[in-house]
Amino acid sequence: MDDFGSSSTYAPDATTTNGTLEVMIEPRTTKPPKRRMEKVPLTMRKDETTKGYFDPRVVSIGPYHHGKEELQMVERIKPTVAELFILSSGRSMDEFRKHVLEILDDARSCYLEGSTDRYSDKKFAEMMLLDGLFVSAFIESITPGYGDQTIEDELTKHLGKHALYLLPSDITSLLENQLPFQVLELLMSLKSKHNRLTEMVDKFLDSLESRESTRQDKEVGREFRRLLANKRIVTKQPLHYLEYIWLRDNKLCQTNHTRGTLVSSTLSDFSDFYYSFKSITELKAKGIYARSGSVYTHRDFNFKSFFFFAVLEIPPLILNPQFIIHTSNQIAYEWTPNNPNNLPTMAYMNFMKSLINTIEDVKELRARNILFSACTSDEEVVKMFNSISTFGVEDFRIYDKVKKRIQGHYNNTARTWFAELIHNYFSSPWTFIAFVAATVLIIMSILQTYFTVFPR
Repeated sequence: MDDFGSSSTYAPDATTTNGTLEVMIEPRTTKPPKRRMEKVPLTMRKDETTKGYFDPRVVSIGPYHHGKEELQMVERIKPTVAELFILSSGRSMDEFRKHVLEILDDARSCYLEGSTDRYSDKKFAEMMLLDGLFVSAFIESITPGYGDQTIEDELTKHLGKHALYLLPSDITSLLENQLPFQVLELLMSLKSKHNRLTEMVDKFLDSLESRESTRQDKEVGREFRRLLANKRIVTKQPLHYLEYIWLRDNKLCQTNHTRGTLVSSTLSDFSDFYYSFKSITELKAKGIYARSGSVYTHRDFNFKSFFFFAVLEIPPLILNPQFIIHTSNQIAYEWTPNNPNNLPTMAYMNFMKSLINTIEDVKELRARNILFSACTSDEEVVKMFNSISTFGVEDFRIYDKVKKRIQGHYNNTARTWFAELIHNYFSSPWTFIAFVAATVLIIMSILQTYFTVFPR
């Protein structure tokens, strides 16, 4: 088991009564193992479709990819970036180093057992210090209201714009390229007592998600922080940066467990796992139209059914290589042991992949301002979606309610017959105009015949 619940094991105790052997089972409570920063499961590593999604391209953070030859360029400038970051703190590098040494055992215990044995305390502390200051400096430098242009200029001078473009994915998205969250919080607090890592991260992510400024999403954000403070969400403290983003991305799924807008608490039958509706174009033919949702990047689907048609609200999506890497690593995070036992990222991707089967589905989503992509063709979009492997696994309860409502409208014969009539014969405005013209001519012919037979 993991941190999400307790576990028990049972020790058999053999005794004899009347010559027969009886086995008495006594419960023995065991302490759940400490959650650690896992590596990407081998099943995902070996999948050709996900090749290249899990390894850093510019910078190594933490011990798992430390020392790789192709990442040495950034290693050489980490001390310079660290000095620039702490320049305004009024503290020395030795003072930062001293505080890191105080939490060294905790930081070491966050990684897989044996994975840090080759590093002495001094070398491991130096890694935590320089990597942590580099991550903190980078996040701060690109966050509105916090940014230090000097650091960004230094990174650009040594790495170039292309590498600077790849850094966010390496730092924020890769499962194996993470530092303990407590290390980042410590360094940020040493820089300034007014610096709060979570607030800065939220502001940074919000700046990337400009449409997230709606009142609805601000309220959800406040609810998420309140639940996290009350320790009602998954962990007492995020294990690493990627976990914090995972919590944030899936906060609607988390906060709405009690509201029932996304998740149904039980499934009555195994057949409830599967639904006959498929792609966006198929739903459109049945009178179910796609519309852009009001909350950007959050995985909140909403369904509204009317008499002869229905609307499926889908969260807008920017599809680019960074999204593919980010999503694949979140799936890897959900796939690892001792991590969240619900699988919202897998559920979200399975839902989206069920809606996007052909280039016609892509065209429809683009026309509805739901899907934005830099791909050169719609075929490439379909391939990018197919490259995200979920292995068919998910928590089927997530989105169960909205899927049932879609299926209910889909199965209504009267509604779908009328929708198909309109879709097949009146989808074009010229067809509708021709129908109206023909109807007017028929009515006029009937009136002419009537007045010929019965003149005034």
